[in-house]
Amino acid sequence: MMTLTLEQARRAVDCAIDLADTRYTQRPLSVAVCDANGELLSFARMDNAKLLTIELTQRKARTSSRLGCTTQAFLQRLQKESLDISYFADPRFTALPGGVPILHNGKCLGAVAVGGLSAQEDHDAAMAVAECLLKEIAE
Repeated sequence: MMTLTLEQARRAVDCAIDLADTRYTQRPLSVAVCDANGELLSFARMDNAKLLTIELTQRKARTSSRLGCTTQAFLQRLQKESLDISYFADPRFTALPGGVPILHNGKCLGAVAVGGLSAQEDHDAAMAVAECLLKEIAE
């Protein structure tokens, strides 16, 4: 199975922290990167990032990797179909925006997630990190 490597995951974490410094005026965030199975590869919590982002960010990455969609899209599906999240039988799933899959050649290689900003900013930051990683993978 193709999956993200530890080296790629570390670069994604670095990209997220750089993004926090430049785009989000050094607001503290957490970033998690999972492999294709939804298991954690790399994680960082910036100084002063809220403690609850430790667990939530990892859950966002897991959810996105396991489902192959953004957690924002997952939230929309739950709302549209009036589904309870427990329907998916994984207690570590979350529908909080900020998880983005790394899709390459039709396969999910893993996911990146950001937490600690607003819901939309978490999503946008994770999208930017995913794009950064996909550019590297394509080279």
